Amino acid sequence: MISRRDIVADIATEGRLLGGYAAVYDQPSRELIEGGRAFVERIAPGAFGRSIRGDVMLYYNHDESQPLARTTSGTLRLASDRNGLAFDADIADTQLGRDVRELLSRGDLTGEMSFGFMVERDTWNKARTERTIRAATLVEISIVQRAAYPQTNSSLRGVRAAAGEAARKRLELHIARMTDVR
Repeated sequence: MISRRDIVADIATEGRLLGGYAAVYDQPSRELIEGGRAFVERIAPGAFGRSIRGDVMLYYNHDESQPLARTTSGTLRLASDRNGLAFDADIADTQLGRDVRELLSRGDLTGEMSFGFMVERDTWNKARTERTIRAATLVEISIVQRAAYPQTNSSLRGVRAAAGEAARKRLELHIARMTDVR
């Protein structure tokens, strides 16, 4: 069974390169409900392993009929770093791509991201109210309207702005982690 998790993201509109973090490691989700059980979930660093080098798609709203980019075509690039699952995608100049860009520009889409995965290994606390995904196969990432993880980010920008934006987000995540530890 494929599980899907959503994340809230910051957004800036410029260009056709969508990038940010599709998942952030060691950060709590909003309350999730699966199989009648309510819990909070975290993704362990590196949980997606080698699956990020497979055939992963970027969709609009988890809809397979609404593709935006793909790793095997080189239009979607994924990397796991100490903060999370980073991505960059070249959004096609298609009607869907233009629609997504316009919705982001207007603020109708806020940059919230989601990811679909299959759990390989997880752990639970004794009360079974907190779950940590230790290993999972990443299937897809999506730009969505409603998200479960509030810590991630995505932004639509020009290629020149991408490097600076990525560095800024890494610093923000590092500061947030340092604050959470204390």
